This record gives sequence, C-alpha cells and structure tokens, in this order.
Amino acid sequence: VRHILVSTSDLALQLQDQLRNSKTDFEVLASQISNCESSRVEGGNVGWVSQGDEFLDDVLPATAREAALLKKPGDIALVETDRGWHLVKVEDVMYDLTRSVTARSKPYGRDGAAYFAPLKELLNKDAGTTLTYSVETMGCQMNSADSERIAGQLESMGMERTDNPSKANVVVYNTCSIRDHAEQKVYSYIGPQAERKRRGESVAIVVAGCVAQQEGDKLLRRIPEIDLVMGPQYANRISDLLEDVINGNQVVATEAVPISEDMTRPRRDSELSAWVNIIYGCNERCTYCVVPTTRGVEQSRPRDSIRKEMEALAAQGYREITLLGQNIDAWGRDMEPKQKFADLLEFVANVEGIERVRYVTSHPRYMSLSVVETVARHPKLAKCFHIPFQAGDDEILKAMGRGHTVEQYLQIIDRIRTLCPDAAITADVIVGFPGETEEQFQNSMKLMETVKFDVVNTAAYSPRPNTPAASWDNQLTEEVKADRLQRVMRLAKTHALEKSQRYIGRTLEVLVEDRNVKRPEQVKGRIDQGRPVYLEGDIEELKGKIVPVEIFDAGAYYLVGKVVGVPR
Repeated sequence: VRHILVSTSDLALQLQDQLRNSKTDFEVLASQISNCESSRVEGGNVGWVSQGDEFLDDVLPATAREAALLKKPGDIALVETDRGWHLVKVEDVMYDLTRSVTARSKPYGRDGAAYFAPLKELLNKDAGTTLTYSVETMGCQMNSADSERIAGQLESMGMERTDNPSKANVVVYNTCSIRDHAEQKVYSYIGPQAERKRRGESVAIVVAGCVAQQEGDKLLRRIPEIDLVMGPQYANRISDLLEDVINGNQVVATEAVPISEDMTRPRRDSELSAWVNIIYGCNERCTYCVVPTTRGVEQSRPRDSIRKEMEALAAQGYREITLLGQNIDAWGRDMEPKQKFADLLEFVANVEGIERVRYVTSHPRYMSLSVVETVARHPKLAKCFHIPFQAGDDEILKAMGRGHTVEQYLQIIDRIRTLCPDAAITADVIVGFPGETEEQFQNSMKLMETVKFDVVNTAAYSPRPNTPAASWDNQLTEEVKADRLQRVMRLAKTHALEKSQRYIGRTLEVLVEDRNVKRPEQVKGRIDQGRPVYLEGDIEELKGKIVPVEIFDAGAYYLVGKVVGVPR
C-alpha cells in the first residue's frame, strides 16, 4: 500500500476528489503533500501490510491497515487515526492460491511406462535440464494477453519456448468457449499430447482459459492425462500451480479469486504493439454469453499500474498499446471511490513514446459520450471504436439482455460521426438468435445499412453451456442460421469495401509492423483507424516507424499504398 497523511478532513476529501478524477498521480501527490516523513520520500510507499504488523503502527496505524485489507487493488480508503487523516491506496493484494490437488494414485502408460510425475523425473535425472514449453492460443484478445502472461511466468521459471508442441515438456492450451464445438476442438488438440504421455514421455498437459473454467475437473475425467486445469484468473499464477504438477499431482484451479498484479513480465508476441489489461471479468448477464461464468466478476486494475506498464513498454520500444477489457467502459465502477473510463483515457493519452492507444471492447449500455469527446481531443487516442450491437431489433436485444435499444445505439454513432467524422466504427452481430424472425433479422440488416460499419464480426448463434438462451425451446434450424449468416456477411463485406475506398487518393500515417509474408518486397502496417496497409519497402528500415503513405488501391479489409514522405 501507499498512503498520504494530512491533518484535516477537508484537505483529505479534496485530495480524494482530485485522485478520483485522475488529475494527478498518487505517488507524486504523496511526495509533495504527505505529513508522513518516513514514507514521503518513497511516494507514500509503506509496502506489504497485514493486521499483525505492529512495527508499522508509527507509520500506518492498525485502523488504517484494517481498512486497507478490506479493499481491492486500486481502491483508496479514507481513514482517521491518531496521526491524522490517511488516504490509503491499495496497490496489490496477495491472495492464497485456491486449487484442488490430487496425487496420481497409479501410473498410466504402455508397458508400465509411468508418467505420474513426468517433469520431476526428468529434472531429477539432470539438474541442468532446461524445460521447454509451448502455448496454443484460441479466441479473443483477452486470451492473447493471458497467453503472454503465461509465457512470461514459464520463462521466469527458466523454461525456453518452442513452437513445436510435440517437443515441449509443458504444453499449454489457452482455450475459448465462445463458439460451438469449443470443447471438442480442445479434445482434438490434446489427443497427440496424451499419446505422448502414454508412451512415457516427460510432458505436462495444461488446459487454461474459458473451457477450463467451464468444464473444471470434468476435463480430467474425460482425459486423465491432463495435469493442470486452470481458469483465466490464474494466468499469472501458473508457476505456483506447476510446482504441484512437478511433484506428481493433478491440479484443478477454477475457484473465483481476485487477480493480483503480475509479478513477472509477459512474453510479448509483438515488438511494437502490446496488449494491456485494464479490467478483468464482466458483470453483465447477456443470455447468450458464457463469459461471466468463465471470467468472473469485473475487477478494474489501478490506473497508476496501467500507466506504469505503458511507460515500461514505451521504454522497451513499443509504439502502440491496446487497452483490453471484456466491458471496457465499466472500468472504475467497482473501485472505491468510483472512477470513469474517460478519465483513465485522459490519464494515459500522453505517455511519451507511445504513438497510438486503442481500446476494446465497448458496451453500448455503458459507453459514455465523454469517452468520444476524450478520443476526439487527443491525437494519440486512435479514432477507431469497436461497439458490438449484436442485433438491430429491440425485442431481440431485450431477449439477449443487452440493456440498450437500437435508438440508444444510434445516438452513440451520431456522437462519433459528429466529433470524429473520419473514425472507423466496427461491431459484432449475432444472427439466428432463438426466436428471431425474418423481419427482426432484416432490422439488423437495416441498422448496418444505416451505419455502414468499417468491419462487422459476424456469428450465427450457438448455444453455450450454462447460459439461459441455450435452454429455450424456440431455437432456429441450422439451415436458417447459415442462410442469415451468409447474407449478413455479404452486406458487411460490401460496406467494408465502401469504407476502404474512401481512403484512395489520401495520404495517411502508417505504423509499419512487419513484412508481408506473401510478398516479401512489401511491408505491412496499420493506419490510425486500424485498416491494414501494404506498401513496398525494406522492413529493416521501416519497421516500427510511422510512414506517410498515399493510398492508391483498396480491398474490403485492406489498403495498398506507396511511401510519399519521410518516416519518423
């Protein structure tokens, strides 16, 4: 924790309001104002605390420590003690690991080959053995970010990455349960690794992510070769869980726990663009969605932690950040005192070295107009809004539990068009929801015609476990859903091409990311609105630079251009 000590309640309340509105950094404020001499020089830092730390009484009395222990990371408690008024900020909390550990009672394998302690046996043979790992990622950007954290944890244990799962000692499948047949896909991936174990190879199989959270120990009963099943909330605790696996146990970790700040650095898959989680979980209860049951309740990260991570990434040479959240506009509403996502954007919009800041995913029910205003005001905040509408009919939206109407959605679009007329607007839509009539489907098509999105991610409804809509008796046939999906995809592509063609003849700034693998003489980058751009150039010279590019051709989901200015 950190704290600021002042002598009056009026000043304490004034500082609390200032911190709530993200106008200043807690650490800076503590070093300037706090009356606590011992902690002021370190920006109010007290360190890890517990109720029994009597040696801290002269710095942070027991009453203040007790208040802090009831809070979450990012919360600020206002407490009066005999020293004065304390603003106590919780920076991180260490929770006991909750998991089910079962010792393997018998070996498995062919001809008596045992694998009940596969890694320990290997390590005992040669203390200098370096274990290898592989991570297979399925699903959304949140899973991609989690996989980077998992990889960072494994490398902190001294493991080396391999892109060949059949050669890895630790094989991680970070799973997604959004689409139908997700579980079957996982089983098909695990099959070859289970066969390796039956042959007596030293390999640990880890199932992580949303299917792991959804299925739990049922995965072990289906495939007993699996060593570890862990939900998304344990991504940064895999090293602790693997200790039990190394000792010959099967482990299931799916209990709901608050997420601690990462203690190790993620292994980033890109050298230029990085994911930064700002909020975990989702409190919504959309009737089709499994996310709240697999990723838990909302938990916002402290804004200072978010900015510090961005500053560290800038120091490593990263130029683009994407802020991640299942329901990103809900950031701060679980904090004490409550904070606003627009204020967070204001707080991180000017990190030196970071040229673009993106964010996903917005919920129309919570997206405030102040977010649009903030994006419009700051040049580094990308003019790209991803706002799923899911359906263009109010009755279907109500059945989905979305909490907004078509009219409310279009009001957001109008605000964006007014303040950011050149912005890209992307969305998600589900067709074939239970009970959806042809007329209601046509209403979704009409909404798309009205907005003309830059990109629409399309999906046919598929029943997901433990969701209300899955049990309804008004399911549509697969034929109807497939037909509607084809029609909505055609319309989405038509609009995407129209949106791409508006860039022809214009000069745009392109952040060059990589070589075009299909045409090595070309490089690939993205404009502020997120559209990929292909152009001829030397990747060694241009990678990581922002290049003025004149667009002369366009496809539905890409642009083609040529360099017309000096890269920076």
